[in-house]
Amino acid sequence: MKTKLFALLIIGSAVVASSCNKIKEATNKDITFTSADVTLTVNAPLAESTIASDIAVNNVEGNLDALIKSNTKGAFGIKNVKSLKVKTLTAEIIQGQNASNSFDNLESLSVVISAAGKADFKVAKSSATSNTATKISFDVSSSTDLRDLISASTITYKLNSKVKPALSQTLKIKLVTTYDAVVGL
Repeated sequence: MKTKLFALLIIGSAVVASSCNKIKEATNKDITFTSADVTLTVNAPLAESTIASDIAVNNVEGNLDALIKSNTKGAFGIKNVKSLKVKTLTAEIIQGQNASNSFDNLESLSVVISAAGKADFKVAKSSATSNTATKISFDVSSSTDLRDLISASTITYKLNSKVKPALSQTLKIKLVTTYDAVVGL
């Protein structure tokens, strides 16, 4: 009798635990949001280089919590993030472009998103541009989860590139990042 009761208790506990997990999964919500624009300054003069290096850096106080709360009507915050991935990343020259200073000068351009003690997230320029292009999109790996970055108070954005030919005028470049996140209990 005790064995049957014990077996029934174990089966009942397994059913309850399984149901709780299903309820937690059912409360997960997919959201898409765009971060505040990040402006990077590529200071001129910048000599021609054959090795890619960081040409601009901006440390941004991260407030992903407020963005998540505003996209979930306050129901979820940073502590509820299950997954965070970059959906799109664009760069636009907002100041300084001319016929001899443009994205054409930035060969093998990439953007690195990082935080102290966390793994870097890097994307590469998606395609060749002409000297009239003021905006480019980057190829983004949708499999890279940036969940570790959200706990950092400061997120660093870096432009990394070879310079060819040299830049003679300072460029201000605006980065816009759109994220896909899964939040839940």
